[in-house]
Amino acid sequence: MNLSLNIFQAAFGVYSRLLPSSAASKAVGLMTSPRIKVERRASSRELFEKVVPLNNDGLLSIYGSGPKKVLVLHGWSGWIGQFRDLIREIDPDECTVYAVHPAGHGDSTATKSHPGRFIEAVLDAHEYVGSSFDVAIGHSLGAAALVYAQSARGCFDRLVLVSGPATIEGVLSRFARFVNLGERSERLFVRDMEETVGLSVDRLDLIALAPGIEVPVLLIHDDSDSEIPVTESVALNEAFPRSRLTHTTGYGHSRLLRNPEVVREIVEFTHSPFRP
Repeated sequence: MNLSLNIFQAAFGVYSRLLPSSAASKAVGLMTSPRIKVERRASSRELFEKVVPLNNDGLLSIYGSGPKKVLVLHGWSGWIGQFRDLIREIDPDECTVYAVHPAGHGDSTATKSHPGRFIEAVLDAHEYVGSSFDVAIGHSLGAAALVYAQSARGCFDRLVLVSGPATIEGVLSRFARFVNLGERSERLFVRDMEETVGLSVDRLDLIALAPGIEVPVLLIHDDSDSEIPVTESVALNEAFPRSRLTHTTGYGHSRLLRNPEVVREIVEFTHSPFRP
């Protein structure tokens, strides 16, 4: 951990204890401001042929013309280039790939976003296509959004959840610890995020939603993930009626999609009968 981060966390901790409401608002601002390098934002342009605007500043990139429909969704401050290796393994004559860019991501001009924008973008993509996707693949917060969308509307015939959280409350708690919020300020931060998103953390408890999702689910998580612990996917695997969990080691939170074995397993899961 570098010195500037240590100083920031110490200062923010003091700030949150002296002015808890103000610090909570500041934390919401930080939490809802995606930070993505320009070249990463532009990564979808070379991968996709068509872009469709969605509501609330979201975008949908489209590649291929095959009958099988595949949706991909990155995580918070993520970019579609993270799926580059996977997309290259997909036959465009067999599948059409739909990449969702929620507000604040990709070429979206919005400066703010939150989990609700991820969910809205997925539901908008489903409405645009007009039928269920054969498979949806989500990373991190993108995985959480797919679970909620499936529970709400039944958008997918299969789900692949990579490095996903079990609850949004856990995501918020980890962020609160990262910026060193005091106890009162953390409670205010969670309340303010619920108001911003328009959903309570209880509504975004994916473990509670999982038992009602009957489609096959493949979970993939690295044992050394320091952002979202692997125990989250273990809990989800126990909650889904039809799922299996694949562990990796040494790839952390974000590099799983560059693992050839992970890419191969996702492609096989997309095309083969489900094996628990």
